[in-house]
Amino acid sequence: MQFFKKKAKSSSRVGLVVNADQLAVAHMGERDGEPYLIDCKRVTLPSEREVGKALTKLVKEMELEDKQCSYVFNRKDYNLHLVEAPEVEDSELRAAVRWKIKDLLDMKVEDAAIDVFPVPEDAYRGRKMVYVVAALKSKIQSVVNMVTASGLELAVIDIPELVMRNLSSRFIEDDHGVAFMDLRRNGSTMNITRGGELYLSRRINTQLDPDVMQSVEWDSLKDRLVLEIQRSLDYYESQMGQNQINRIVIVQRQHDSTAMVETLNGLLSAEVSVLNLAEHVKSGVELSSEDQQVAMAAIGATLRGSKKAGNADKAKQEAA
Repeated sequence: MQFFKKKAKSSSRVGLVVNADQLAVAHMGERDGEPYLIDCKRVTLPSEREVGKALTKLVKEMELEDKQCSYVFNRKDYNLHLVEAPEVEDSELRAAVRWKIKDLLDMKVEDAAIDVFPVPEDAYRGRKMVYVVAALKSKIQSVVNMVTASGLELAVIDIPELVMRNLSSRFIEDDHGVAFMDLRRNGSTMNITRGGELYLSRRINTQLDPDVMQSVEWDSLKDRLVLEIQRSLDYYESQMGQNQINRIVIVQRQHDSTAMVETLNGLLSAEVSVLNLAEHVKSGVELSSEDQQVAMAAIGATLRGSKKAGNADKAKQEAA
């Protein structure tokens, strides 16, 4: 199964994400040519063993039977590696990459399903690079079984890095490059995009729970976070030969978005702001701050292929 192979479009899409203790489902359609959030629900899970039962119940409550679904892997469900692309035809790339990364995986290569997605040609000074995603075939099959049993139709399995790209390409101005960050308890992710294209994705290991700014560890965690952010920005500029990033946008956090932005603005040279989806997504439901961080990936998964008008043309003009 190819992770990123999307089936034909339906009239609406469902995004699904399972975190450590919560399940989030977003149902997205269109109104007047713009994404419209029909419904979004999240439930607390007593344990991961209850996911299937909770999902089936939500599908019935939200009347989603037979809707196409994009399932978003949790960070622990897959490996992501950036490697130089082998000199082979595109049709042979996945097979060639499989053996190139076998020593990097935390699973047996014969047990892994592999897919790839490229970075822009100018990202690494002419070197052809690709990101490689690897996940256990058994994990993919369990997702297929669970989603099918719930009454949904599985259309694609996605990863957080790409659903973040969906959100930034749709809602964030990135003509000159922007860093988009999701700061979480189980580790954070930074994407750098330009013109809607993903140039760099990095995992930031600093763990930031929803109330981290009230903790006694915040001073040390803050310093570590700023250092990791700055190193990633420096890598993009010096190692990849790209222009300086002057703007950072963070995903809405559950409680402390404003305070986090103020703190980071005082410590970084780039301007920091927050993406409030409630200001960008037309919706029939209220999106609280807590809803947004929990359901961010589910919403982003429904936006695959959705780009802000003019992004692609502007990127081409800039590259030229």
